[in-house]
Amino acid sequence: ENNVINANPDYVEIDLLSSYYSQDGENGAVTGGIGTEKLDDISTVFILNIPLDSTRSINASFGADYYSSASTDNIDFNPSSASSHDIRAYGNIGYTKLNLKSGFSYGGRIGFSTEYDYTSVSGGINLGQVFNNGNTEIALSLQAFIDQWSLYFPEELRGKVDVPTKSRNSYNSQLTLSQVISKKMQLSLSAELVYMDGLLSTPFHRVYFADNDGLDIERLPSTRLKIPVSLRLNYYISDLIKLRSYYRYYTDDYGINAHTASIELPINISESVTLFPFYRYHTQSASDYFAAYKTHLSTSEFYSSDYDLSELSSHKYGLGIEYSPLYGLGRMNIPFTGRVLNLYALSLRVSRYTRDTGLTAFSAAIGLNMRF
Repeated sequence: ENNVINANPDYVEIDLLSSYYSQDGENGAVTGGIGTEKLDDISTVFILNIPLDSTRSINASFGADYYSSASTDNIDFNPSSASSHDIRAYGNIGYTKLNLKSGFSYGGRIGFSTEYDYTSVSGGINLGQVFNNGNTEIALSLQAFIDQWSLYFPEELRGKVDVPTKSRNSYNSQLTLSQVISKKMQLSLSAELVYMDGLLSTPFHRVYFADNDGLDIERLPSTRLKIPVSLRLNYYISDLIKLRSYYRYYTDDYGINAHTASIELPINISESVTLFPFYRYHTQSASDYFAAYKTHLSTSEFYSSDYDLSELSSHKYGLGIEYSPLYGLGRMNIPFTGRVLNLYALSLRVSRYTRDTGLTAFSAAIGLNMRF
């Protein structure tokens, strides 16, 4: 058959991912830009791709994070308050339809996320067109997030401060062009436009002032426009090593301009084992609304001491390993189905993150790929 794009595989694919993340620093936004940023997070997510036939498929992901945070524990004065730990649950489900002859595809998805002070529902559509004998693809993604805060103010400010709305909405559009340059090189260009409105500040972040002894909650404009543009280049160097590189430029109307670059080098140690060292560098300018502890003026309309909005540079580096034997890690019969579950690949990744503001982090993740 002279199909422009490949048909769906004839197996169900399941990815089970679990990770641990730990960070610490001394610029906690909850306490006005000083104090602990310590946080620990354990997460697990299931990702499923279920082909209904050669052209239709369902993809879904469901997960949960458990975190403990010494920083958010400072919303209240008493230690070990409810805000110091929480579980976030989330899920997404989508549908995709392919036209194998024309190369056109379309799909839709819905999702949710919930935690103690925040709920979110989302929906989106995807459109794609493959042409040039399968060497070129243009894809458009549109997505909306409709979020709602449960307002938790710092303990000493309750009854004294308010915000105009509890809602936060985000509307995302992304256009991607992917091109096969040669047998060894693939390139993709992506441009995004993200518009946000509603309560874009975090209501339990404190701000302390230079011109008086008072404090307030973080205040930020009720709209924000983000524009990221990215380039991804993959190159097949040899049978032993490949190159995966990425660059992104980001700008927004909060005054932040950022550059991010990353590189990953998968190295085939054997037919079954692949190592992939990786490195990412990020640098950004400060938001117009950021200032450190006790340097804001109380007469300003907007202010934040969240160091995520500060001028910063960061480094992330690490190593991953994947073990994927030709015939899989093992097999087991699925009761009452007559089908066999193949444990296909096992991966492990560890990384270290450092930021010149003093924040450091460590993460480790393990993944298991299964098919039946």
